[in-house]
Amino acid sequence: MDAFVSHTTALEVLRRWDLRGRLARGERCVAHVPPRPPSGRELEELLAPGTLLGSLPRPIDVLVADGRGRTRSCDVRAHLQAGPLPEGSAVDLGEGLLCTSPEHLPVQMASRLTDLELTCLLSELLGLYAIDPCQDEGMFQRDEPLTTPDRVLAHLARLGGRHGVDRVRRALGRACVRSGSPRETKLALRLSLRPALGGWHLNLLSMNEGLAVRRLGECPRSGVRRPDILIGSPDGSEAVAVEYLGRKHELPARMVQDVARTNELKALGVSEYLVRREQYDDLDYMDALVEKIRGELGYPRVGLTRASARERRERREELYRELEHIDGVSWLGRKRERARAAMRSAGEGTCELVPLEAYGA
Repeated sequence: MDAFVSHTTALEVLRRWDLRGRLARGERCVAHVPPRPPSGRELEELLAPGTLLGSLPRPIDVLVADGRGRTRSCDVRAHLQAGPLPEGSAVDLGEGLLCTSPEHLPVQMASRLTDLELTCLLSELLGLYAIDPCQDEGMFQRDEPLTTPDRVLAHLARLGGRHGVDRVRRALGRACVRSGSPRETKLALRLSLRPALGGWHLNLLSMNEGLAVRRLGECPRSGVRRPDILIGSPDGSEAVAVEYLGRKHELPARMVQDVARTNELKALGVSEYLVRREQYDDLDYMDALVEKIRGELGYPRVGLTRASARERRERREELYRELEHIDGVSWLGRKRERARAAMRSAGEGTCELVPLEAYGA
């Protein structure tokens, strides 16, 4: 059978643990889009228990090349693909089944997502995690990202001026590379985005990249530490580490490792700031913490009027709330934007958002 899974179904396929090696190696293929969606019997085979798509939410998203094949049912949702796709737009899953590639998926999803959601999607594809609400931590770790910024940029160049390309290119400039978890991504975005977008505009140097250290102990030796987030001075000559301490850091063995990491980074001349969920949720605390980081790294003081300072704080609060809604599953940012716009037009002020857990979907 011929079928080309796309959009949110493709994202769920790309998150599968058993495909990580092929995807990380860059195995891509020419994207042949079938004219029609799978027939009833073919759908039964595709969605049978134990198959690749059998455990995924329905309806499944598929691409079709013929507008007459645009159908929607409880099992399938067909999307029209106008014109051919360039090489590298698909991954061959075998037996006539294709899946949108990690490089093309953000362009495909762009019209459905807000800019912030698009940045979070790219951060996962470029990161060391895959969201999976069925796991205890709501995710599992990857050894390597599914793609790289260079691969995405090369694919965008092949797409030319297609709809969504410019938005993906802008979001790519803000995305987190090699983030280790959704919470690390959200913390890094709050630290690095411009004040107009609700961030503190710190210089994000890297995430989970190795730093050569000297192991402490009876037999000192060389080693490598990978800080969650490395923040640089304005010119990048100095740096501090920011570590997000999730639930796994409460395990006794992990506490010992954390102390060793902190001491080894300190011996290297790199200060380490620790953030737990309680601090992450406390905007006053985070403002004070960022002020300490700015002072240590020599950021210039910014003179703001009282009105400007209040506006920036409101934007930081808004960014925090919107990030709490982004769970990587529901993608309801556009709906929230429309609701806020409707309330403003009705003269009711802005819509108060209720923070949710990262994997609350």
